[in-house]
Amino acid sequence: MRIALDTTVLVAGLVEAHPEFALGSLWLDAGDRGEIELVWAVHAYAEVWSVLTRLPLTERLDPAAVNEVLDALVGAHPPRAIRLEEYALAAQRCAQVGVRSGAIFDALHLVVAERVGADALLTLNVKDFSRLSPLIPVLSPPSVLAVPGR
Repeated sequence: MRIALDTTVLVAGLVEAHPEFALGSLWLDAGDRGEIELVWAVHAYAEVWSVLTRLPLTERLDPAAVNEVLDALVGAHPPRAIRLEEYALAAQRCAQVGVRSGAIFDALHLVVAERVGADALLTLNVKDFSRLSPLIPVLSPPSVLAVPGR
């Protein structure tokens, strides 16, 4: 099974103090065990770095530590590149449904997931993706898909 993760699930799964850590880590762990193939778009690297370095935790995460976390994630699950035509497709999809601004980043996650044949895209913000006319299921973890490791 090939599962795409957006930034919200990646962040949740990487930070124990995150309120959704159990959900996010469930999928990251399943990917680490080889039970599923994890897919994520390369632009999520910058999104995850941005979020992790600004999270309002008791102890802020050091940017160097965040770099190490991302290096490990990339080593285990290399992100998928985004082609110019996919940027254009994401922009077209946003225009077609009348969304603006940061919606392009959600559209990029979706376009990459669709291109690689993901069985679903997991996010903590289903409504943000649902408005983009997805061609694959957009679900919140855990989902109707079989929960890995259970």
